[in-house]
Amino acid sequence: MYRLLILDMDGTLLNRSKIVTPAVRLSLETLIGKGVKVTIASGRFPASVWLHGQHIGMNCPLIALNGAVILDTATGRCLHGYPLRPDAALHAAKLAAEAGVYIHFYGYNRLYVEALNAMNAVWPLANVVRREDAALTWDNYRSQAELIEVKPVGSLAKFAETAEAPLYKATVISDRADALNSLYDELRSCGEFVLTRTGTRRFDINASGVSKRSAAELVCRMQGIIAEETAAIGDYDNDVEMLSWAGLGIAMANGSEAAKQAAAALTASNEEDGVALAVEKYFTI
Repeated sequence: MYRLLILDMDGTLLNRSKIVTPAVRLSLETLIGKGVKVTIASGRFPASVWLHGQHIGMNCPLIALNGAVILDTATGRCLHGYPLRPDAALHAAKLAAEAGVYIHFYGYNRLYVEALNAMNAVWPLANVVRREDAALTWDNYRSQAELIEVKPVGSLAKFAETAEAPLYKATVISDRADALNSLYDELRSCGEFVLTRTGTRRFDINASGVSKRSAAELVCRMQGIIAEETAAIGDYDNDVEMLSWAGLGIAMANGSEAAKQAAAALTASNEEDGVALAVEKYFTI
């Protein structure tokens, strides 16, 4: 019945250690071998999505940066991009600076930061395909990590105003819940962004109209597939629209309440091979 499976990454495809477990990988490889299209829809960098797609042998255009980028499965090159408008990126950077909270911008496999710090300097390592037998160090994952560059640019407001390359997404991070929530509300009231919570201390900013759902709809058109022939699995708020749109939306047991309410079905957690169990239940393999 389902010709396409769309997978979120963190909290869904990956377990808590950010690893694709052998059971999940085998289930997806088997599904692909049966001719079903399998892809990723993630907030991560294109390089990270592409690396994981290659790891599993995915056979459908991939979705990165919450739908702002659709990329070729084989080469990792951009097929479609939907960046923030320069004036909108400038506005977000200014408001974040005024609120005194951290923000950074995503180019195509480049992270633009005001200055390097202990968190953002290791951001590329958080995007590699991890192995159980290799500690997360630069020496073990250098060839993958070097696909993503962290670039300090000073004032992000000045940078956003003059940036020559597209800025596809921004992320705001803060341990100050009051400041984070206040900025979220202020940006939402602008009406020029799509905001999605991606954790208790962070949210993402995309251009108006951009979402995993909007990208999934385009991928379906590219593949000649309708929504009713699509299954999607996710765990968090940036998956909600995609889960409610798909012919079958499946939420992870470890997912947010919003994701569970949007989905038509529930599978086990990412620590219990929930993706593999969903494939076994809803696909004939």
